[in-house]
Amino acid sequence: MSTEPLTLLCFSYAGGSAGFYARWRRVLPHIRVIPVDIPGRGGAQDASALVTRDGLIDYLLADYARWCVPPFALFGHSLGGRIAFEFQWVLEQTRGLKAVRLFVSGCLAPERFAEAMHTRERDLSDSTLLQVLAALGGTPRELMANPALMDAALPMIRADFQLAIDLSKSAVTPVSVPIDLLLGSRDKVTSLFEDYPGWTRHTSHGCQVSVIDGDHFFIRSQAISVARLVGKRLQEFALNEG
Repeated sequence: MSTEPLTLLCFSYAGGSAGFYARWRRVLPHIRVIPVDIPGRGGAQDASALVTRDGLIDYLLADYARWCVPPFALFGHSLGGRIAFEFQWVLEQTRGLKAVRLFVSGCLAPERFAEAMHTRERDLSDSTLLQVLAALGGTPRELMANPALMDAALPMIRADFQLAIDLSKSAVTPVSVPIDLLLGSRDKVTSLFEDYPGWTRHTSHGCQVSVIDGDHFFIRSQAISVARLVGKRLQEFALNEG
């Protein structure tokens, strides 16, 4: 059994920064938590935004594949969940690397993700993006009410949707790692009865689901609970390995 700490790579939702996950280190002291900010977002916002699936994968392989030395796990919320799934598929196909667990949080199953992005592709205007943000909730009211701040934020949000649209067109086969699906009890985006079966079809190693109290952004409102759940699942792996 490896004496190295398990590494957990964490991917953000659209419009967010993966720096949010840094606070998980206090809850998961025995796990190496690596927040992943892609160019044009969060800690890497000064770089040109990546808006294509191939550009994203090239960047992740160049900058983060080095962290994917077993044992490792991947976590992503919303768009981040779809990115984590795609990254695992590429790692598996090109390097034979498999995460001990793939945590997909608040994310539509790939087919439903593709349907949603096909609809979104028709209109990425400022007004439409503002409507989407309002419908999702989670964006601070003071930010939504401040035109100057929204003007600064919308380019990054649009870039995330452009990336999501391109990513949704990737036809991947099931991964060979267990998936842990986390869904919000009041999430208006995902559906337990549609997305759980959908994700189950995208792994050959089983999918278990946990329903968390909250809306689409339960990742923030229930941050400690989510981190503890992740820690529990990874501890189960460690005990089984031991």
